[in-house]
Amino acid sequence: MTPLTKKISAAVLSLALFMPANAAFARTHHHRRVYSTSTYHRKHYSQTGGALVGAAAGALIDHRHPLTGALIGAAVGEGVQYERNKHVRH
Repeated sequence: MTPLTKKISAAVLSLALFMPANAAFARTHHHRRVYSTSTYHRKHYSQTGGALVGAAAGALIDHRHPLTGALIGAAVGEGVQYERNKHVRH
C-alpha cells in the first residue's frame, strides 16, 4: 500500500466509525411544560432516607461513640428532610 492509499483508507475508516454514532451527536430539544393549575407540586424528600444518611454520617463523625453519633445524625437528617418537605413558599 502506498502512503496515499493508507491516508484514504484511514479517512474512510474514520468516517465509517462516525456513521453509527450520528444519533449521539444529535441535538435534543427539551421543552418546558407550564401548567396553569393553582397547586404547586414538589418532589417529596424521604425522611427515612435522610435519617439513614444522617445516622451513617453521625456514626462516622463521632467514631468514639458511634451509637450516640448515629442517633444524633439520624435526628438531624430526619429534621432536614422534614423542613425540605414543607409546602410553604415564601
